[in-house]
This record gives sequence, structure tokens and C-alpha cells, in this order.
Amino acid sequence: MSLLKTRPSLAMKICVGLSLIILLGLGSWQVDRLFWKQGLIEQRQAQSHMPPIAVPIDTVVEPEMAFRAAFAEGRYLNDQEKYLMARTQRGNIGFQLITPLEQKDGRIILINRGWVPAENRDPKTRPQSQIDGQVHVTGVLRLPKTKHWAQPENDPLANQWFYVDVDHMAEDTGADLASRYYLELDDTPVAGGLPMGGQAKVELPNNHLEYAITWYSLALSLIVIFVLYHRRPNDDKKDADTNSKAA
Repeated sequence: MSLLKTRPSLAMKICVGLSLIILLGLGSWQVDRLFWKQGLIEQRQAQSHMPPIAVPIDTVVEPEMAFRAAFAEGRYLNDQEKYLMARTQRGNIGFQLITPLEQKDGRIILINRGWVPAENRDPKTRPQSQIDGQVHVTGVLRLPKTKHWAQPENDPLANQWFYVDVDHMAEDTGADLASRYYLELDDTPVAGGLPMGGQAKVELPNNHLEYAITWYSLALSLIVIFVLYHRRPNDDKKDADTNSKAA
């Protein structure tokens, strides 16, 4: 079988060339993201498994302290609970409970105690979560958040918070902050089972290798299709030869 070679047009060359550049660029970007995500996961794991330190007081927030194992002591201000809305747990809708932890000087540290089902928003439905007296809690340090463009505005009057704004949460509590870090508790069991701690995402999904393979595979497929299209079988010549011999 002979092959008919056709010369691709300039427009086709440009389209295929641009498509290859885009596909290879996307694949390389995913490779970069793969190594970035691996480094981030390793850093979070290392930070969370270090010996716990006391939540830093009166210090500037350092990004490298994120997910550092830490502890805090104080007294929960149960009447000043904050509800971090639209949080899920195994497909169930609920919220994360943030309670100010009062220090001896009256200032507070914000504590994300974990997830609570939506039907247990009323503290009367979870009386064991209303802990009185001094507590010692452990978890990981988290940094103050800024509003993502897709997030609704926080609504202090309705006690509906969509991101952790430590400054406004402290203002709503009526107390000064002892630390601009907040503590996200670990999964240490609590009486009554609520809130469910351990919500910090130390382990992150890392599918960038699969994405990179997908983009590179598409680029290879495009090359193969391009070559085969311009080296397709010369069926017209083959049919003509057959008819000639038959005659």
C-alpha cells in the first residue's frame, strides 16, 4: 500500500503548533504544581508532628508557622461562640465551631474546635460542649484568613462567618486578641463527641501527576493524528490500478 503525502497548509501548521505549545505548557505547569504540592504536604506534616508549643502571644504572624503543632490554656467563652458556615463532614452539612479562649489578662485566642452538624447549632442540643473552667487544648496553628472572591461577606449579626477574620471576631466578642494566630484543634476525643476536631487539612489531594500525563498524552495524540493525516493511504491510486488490471 502506497502512502499519499500531502503538505499541510500554513493555517493548519499554526493551529497545530499553537495547540502543542498550549498542551505541553499545561503539562509542564502540572509538573511544577506536583512538586509544589508535595513540598507543601511534607512541610505541613513535619510542622504538625513537631513537639507542641504554646500559641505565640503578641508576635507578628509568620507564614512558616502555619500548621505548627501548638497548645493553649484558658477558659472558653461559651456565650461568644462563632459559627463558620457551610462546612461539610462526609457529605453532611454543618459548621465549624470557633470559641474564644480567655487568657488570664482578659484577652482571647480563637479556637476552632471542630465540626458540628447543622441541627446542633443550638448549644442546648450539645450541652457537653459547653465546658466550664480551665482547659488545655492541642492542635495546629492557623493564619488569619482573607476573604476569597467567591465567599459571601461575614454576617456578625446573624453569627454567620464564612472565613476566619480574627480581628472582627475579636471585636464581635468584645475582647482584644492575645494572638493573631488561631488554633485548630486535633482529633482528641471530647465528651459527647461534638465538636469533631481534626479538621485541619494536613493531607492534601495531589492529582497533578495524572493531570500532567493527560496533557502530555493529548499532545502526543495530536502529533500522531497530524502525521497520519498527512501520510494516509493512496486509495485513489490503488483503485485506479485495480481497474486497469481488470480491464
